[in-house]
Amino acid sequence: MDINNLQAFIEVADKKSFSRSAESLKLTQPAVSKRIAALESELASRLFDRVGRRVHLTEAGHVLLPSALKISSEVARIESEILSLGKEVGGKLSIGVAEYVSLDRLAPILKSYKQAYPDVDIDLQFVKSAESLDAIEGGLLDMTLCTVSEKSSFSSTHSRLAGVDIWTEELKLVVDASHPLAMKESVTVQDLALYPGVLPQKNSAIRQTLDQLMIANNVEVKPAMEVSDFPTTRSMASIGMGWACLPLSEGDDSLTTLNTPGVDVSYSVALVRNPDRSMSRAAQAFVDTLPALLI
Repeated sequence: MDINNLQAFIEVADKKSFSRSAESLKLTQPAVSKRIAALESELASRLFDRVGRRVHLTEAGHVLLPSALKISSEVARIESEILSLGKEVGGKLSIGVAEYVSLDRLAPILKSYKQAYPDVDIDLQFVKSAESLDAIEGGLLDMTLCTVSEKSSFSSTHSRLAGVDIWTEELKLVVDASHPLAMKESVTVQDLALYPGVLPQKNSAIRQTLDQLMIANNVEVKPAMEVSDFPTTRSMASIGMGWACLPLSEGDDSLTTLNTPGVDVSYSVALVRNPDRSMSRAAQAFVDTLPALLI
C-alpha cells in the first residue's frame, strides 16, 4: 500500500474536497484523483461518494481512516528519527494539550524548549483529555499534557500508558466586582453553594475536585453553565454569570479574587506517553529538560 496514496486519502477525508486537498499536497487535482483511484482499486472498495461538489467517506472509507492516520503518523516518526541520527535534535514533536492546562504555565516552557532546540517542529494539538489519551494509546502523539485530580487517574481507563505529574496548579475563586460574594471579607464553601458558578465540564479534574469539596461539606454546587476552557470561564465570570475557578498563574484585574480560607482547589498536570512507542530525540529532550524548565 503506497504511503502517498494513503496521505492523499487522509487529506481528502479531512478537507472533503479534491481541489483543496490538491492545494494542501501541492499536487494537481487529477494527480490526487489518480492516487485515490489507485487506493480504491487496491482495496476493491469505493472510499468516497461524490455528491455535487461535496465529498463524503463511504463505509469503507470510515473503516480505513483510523488505520491510515496511524500509519501516516508512524511513517513520519520513523523519518524524523532517522533524519535526526547523528545530528542535532530536530524533527517533529507532537504534543496533545488537554482542556484546563494553563497556557500561561505552558507558554514559557515551550518558549525555553524552542530556544534550546530550534530545529524541532512543535505540533500542538488542543484536544479533550479523553481524546488525547486515545491518541497516545493509538500512537498518534508523542505525548500529552492532561489534567488529573486526586480522585481520578488516566490509568484507570488507559492502563498501558505511563504518566508522571509535572506540576500542581493551584486555583483561585473569582467573581465579578458587582457579585454579592465580592462584598464578603471571607467566603466559605456554604457561601459558594448559595450562588451558581461558571463550572468546568463534568468528569474534568477540576470539576471532580469541586464536587468532592462540596460533598465533604454536605452542600451541592449550582452550575450557571459548564465550559471547557479558562478563557471562556474568565469571560463568563467577568460579565457576572457566576463565581469561577482560575489558576493562580493567570492574572486578571477585571475579576475579584475571593478570600476563601480553608478552601483548597487544585489539580495536577501530568505528562503521559505510550511506553510501546519509541521516543524520538525531540521527545526525549523535552522530557529531560522539563525539570529545569519548571524550577
